[in-house]
Order: sequence, then structure tokens, then C-alpha cells
Amino acid sequence: MMRVIFNYRQALREPKKIQQITENYSLPFSIEFIPAMNFLIFMAMTAGVLYGIHAVFPFALEWTFVIFLIGIPLMLTALVKKIQPDGKNIYLYIYDFFKYLVSVKIPNKRLCHDRPVAWMKDARIQFRQCVKVVRKKHGRIKNTDQNDDGEFIVNEHGRRVGVLSYSKHVDSQAE
Repeated sequence: MMRVIFNYRQALREPKKIQQITENYSLPFSIEFIPAMNFLIFMAMTAGVLYGIHAVFPFALEWTFVIFLIGIPLMLTALVKKIQPDGKNIYLYIYDFFKYLVSVKIPNKRLCHDRPVAWMKDARIQFRQCVKVVRKKHGRIKNTDQNDDGEFIVNEHGRRVGVLSYSKHVDSQAE
């Protein structure tokens, strides 16, 4: 029997769409849900701004009120749909950015491999002196990947251990 692999990536990444408005009314085409909600939110924000302008200047934007009420939200919706920083949806990117600000940047955490580093605030860091692993005295083997019998040293997983990538002394004063 031949193995068949199905790729559901395209089907699962299909955006959610609206077609059925009420029980009795449905659209002849479908509309993507997220851009529709973006449009309604931007339309409400634009209406609030235009209402404030209209309250201060009653005759401003008298005939172009509807054009601004529809045009600006439509342009903002297209812009939000087009912008995808780091290949993400803009809302996921903003959420991740604020999560990073609150958890890492504002507390000024220092991380190394996703773990907090405690010694970053120390004024002085002391390193140990380098010591060469291989002994040359008493007829011992010079290579670190062999034991005294000349056999390779193997750990419990079957890998050779103790291989040095150089043959020079690390520290001439070390014992």
C-alpha cells in the first residue's frame, strides 16, 4: 500500500469569511471577517473624529462627510491588511511587541539563551586560569582522546570525548 501525504496548510490558513448575514439574508459573495471588522472599527473612529470636527466647525466637510467616512477607513483597512511585520498579522505583532516591552525591556532583564543572567550587574568578573588537559610527563599519552593504553575514550553514548582542536600549550605555567 502506498503512503499518501496530504497538505492541509492552505486550507487551514484560509481566512474566516462572512456570507450569511441573518437567517433570511445572505450575500451572493463572501467577505473576509478580519478586514470587515477592521473597516467597521476604523469607520467608528473616523466618525468620532469627523463628529468632533463638525462640532467645532459646523460647515466643514459638509458635502464630503460621506466620502471621508467611507474612504479613510477603506484605505486604513487596506494598509493594515498589507502590512505584515516579520510575516505576522499586525495584531499578533503588536501583542508580541507589548509583551516583550512589559516582560523584558521595561524591567531591563538580561537574557542568555532565554534564561535570566544574574552576574551581569557584578562590577568585577573573575575567570579561572586556563589549564591544559593533556600531561606530557611520565610517558603518558599526549592526545586527550586516548587513554593510557592508546585506546580512544568513548562516553556512554558511543562518542569520542576529549578531542582538542589544537596541539599547542594553553598556558605554559599550568601543571
